[in-house]
Order: sequence, then C-alpha cells, then structure tokens
Amino acid sequence: MDCTEYAEAKRKAAKKISADIRERWNNRIVQRELHLMGEAGALQYLSDYGRGIGTAKVIGFALCAESEGYPEMAMGFWKRAFELETGEKPTKNTPNNSTTNPAPTAKPTTAAKVETVNNPVVAELPPNLQPGRIVTMQPVDAPSERSYYIENPDYWGQPKRDGNRVVVIATPDKVYYQSRSTNLRQQPSIAIEQALIETAAKIGTFVLDGELYYKSHSGSEHRTGAQAATVNIESGFPTIQPSAIYAIFKCLFFKQNDLTILAESARIAAGVEIGEMLASLSPAFEIVPTSRTQAEKVLLANLQESENREGEVWVLHNCRYVGGKDIKKFPMVRTKYCLELDLFIVGLTATKVTGRPFSAIKVAQEIDGKLVPMGTVGTGFSGEEMQEIARRYEVNQKNVKIKVRSQGLTESGKLWHARFLEFC
Repeated sequence: MDCTEYAEAKRKAAKKISADIRERWNNRIVQRELHLMGEAGALQYLSDYGRGIGTAKVIGFALCAESEGYPEMAMGFWKRAFELETGEKPTKNTPNNSTTNPAPTAKPTTAAKVETVNNPVVAELPPNLQPGRIVTMQPVDAPSERSYYIENPDYWGQPKRDGNRVVVIATPDKVYYQSRSTNLRQQPSIAIEQALIETAAKIGTFVLDGELYYKSHSGSEHRTGAQAATVNIESGFPTIQPSAIYAIFKCLFFKQNDLTILAESARIAAGVEIGEMLASLSPAFEIVPTSRTQAEKVLLANLQESENREGEVWVLHNCRYVGGKDIKKFPMVRTKYCLELDLFIVGLTATKVTGRPFSAIKVAQEIDGKLVPMGTVGTGFSGEEMQEIARRYEVNQKNVKIKVRSQGLTESGKLWHARFLEFC
C-alpha cells in the first residue's frame, strides 16, 4: 500500500472531525497562514507541535485540511500519518487523489466545499462558519477578581445561562443547530424553527451564537427538557410542559458579512438587531443583556448573586472571534458563584424507590494520581439520565466522569448542595 491508497482507506473509515482538531486548525494553522504553504505548512506544524503526536490526530488534521479546501497541506499530514503507522517512508511525488479541488497558487478567498449528508454546505457562508465546522469562542476561568472586570471599561459583561451552547445557522430554506462539540442536533421546538426560517426569508442567511435552555413553570433554567419537566412534576404541575428558550449572545454572520473578523461590539449589536425580530415572532427567543458601564456591571453581578445564578461572562468589546479557549490574552473569561468540577463516579447508593436504579452518586476527585472522596450528588438528573449513569458505571466502574456543580465545599472538603450537570 502506498501513501495514496493509505489516505483513501482512511478517508472511507473516517469519523467526524473533532472539535479540538478544528480549534487547532483555526488557532495554530490559520492564524499563522500555514495552510497556504502546502506540504511545507504541514511539516512546519508538525515540527512545532507534533512531538509525540499520534496517528489518529495527524489523520484528523489531514481530513480537516481537505475539508477546508487545502489538499496539498493535507498530503503533508497524510505522509506523516503513513510513516507513523507503517514505519515506512512515503515515496516521493505521491499523487494526490483527494476528492477536494486543488488549492490555487494565489491566496484563496474561499475554500472548495463538497456537500455530503454529514457535511452540509451553505453557499453564502465562508468555510469557518459552515454547519458542523464552527468552533465556538469559549470563556476561561477569570485570572483576576470580579471587581477587575467591573472596573475595566474594555470588558463588557453578560449573565451566564444554565443551558447548552448552540450555534444557529438559519437560511430561508433550512436551519442547522450545532453544539459546542460541532455536532449537528435536532431542532429544539417548532416555534423556534419557524421563527428562524421566517426571519431568514426576510433578511437572508444569518448565524447566531447563544445558549439553549429549558424553562420550568417557575422560570428556573435547565439544560434539558427532562430536567425542567421533573421540576414541574415535583412542584405539582405535571401537565405544564417545559419551554425551550434560545438566548442570543451575538451574531457571527449577517447581511452577507463574516462578523468574526470584526469587534465583539459589532457581533453583539447584530445579535440584538436579529434578536428583536425573532422575539417579536416568538417568546422562545431571548436577547442576553450586555452590561457596558461600570454601574451596569455592578448591577449585573448583584443580580446574578441574589438570584443564585451561575455567574457572569466578561468579554473584551474590541476582540475578534477566535474559536476555542485563549489562556494568554483572556478575551473572554467567566466569574462564577458556584463551583464546577469534573469528578469520577466511585459508587451508587441503594434506593427502594421503584424504577430508580440508585439514590445518589458517590464521587471522587483525582488529586496527584489518587481518588479523593468528595461526597454524593443526589439531584440534577432526569430518570433517563439516571438509567444512563447506572449503565455506564456498570460497564466501566473506574472511568466514568461527570461534571458537577456545587455551591462550595464543606469544612471537611465535601460537596455542598451539589447537582449533576452532564457527562464529561
């Protein structure tokens, strides 16, 4: 098998390109314009970041380069993957049988795109904003105290929402919903879908960045409809259905313009403009408020704390939209009133309640290679999630991790008022 046959076989067996590969493509390759250097760009990337890199990751970069329309760079990655897996040097002048069009010699303005069932293409959008390819800008834990962001005029604040990050790509004919992990998901509700299509028919294709959450009868926010429904049932309102709400942070594409290259203030303003149209059509849309002045930011923080919310997100109002987390420049940070931890399940407590596989989850944190017990988590999961937790733990009792939110730790280091959020 030569390198070309190797690449073809791997393409056929390939799964979806992961979000971390997309993030590195945007932040390490495109930022340095390595994708314009052909095979030399791949060699440069591997020289800078490829120490100990595995074959699967190199294949991921090759597939990503092809999907973005840079087959010459992809071949550089294919050759390296071939060498890692077979131990043989690829022959020189290996022909390229990529299914994508060859990259032009001049700096391209658009990438060649091939549409498949799992790789939809929206003609008006640039490659970085295609459905399933958008790497969302992620906040990191704030390195400074909350007061710093309140007093700093360069940072604007928005309340954290207790849901799931969802990017909406709305066209006059179809709407795509993409998760933070770049997976495409189903529409959350008919009302949301209809309002998005109606608005896109009037103003053209647009891309929104926001949070999807489900509201209970009391207005509390939840990550899933099942969690909100459980609250309704336990509160004595079993017939009230949870409401799917899409909270708009900002807009990434509007009026045929890629707004990711502009300042955050422009994206927020465009999000407000579209959000007002959508909110006039359906109460399922919310424009997340933005606090700009110091007085507004103080009010934001006080309100979030008084309502026992997650916290706030602070973003530099003049920053560009760069996918992933930036722990050097801190364009987007989060301050929290609650503690969020990734913990291992180390046991499930027994229950006598019919239909419930357990009462609470015993969890532990890995510290210096050892598991330190952190107490139990007895809320936050739906009936279906309980079944899945029990199933995963039964299959692999040493490697099931969950994300947990707690209002802090007790004096003995145990979780205080902890709730299950999601699987890690």
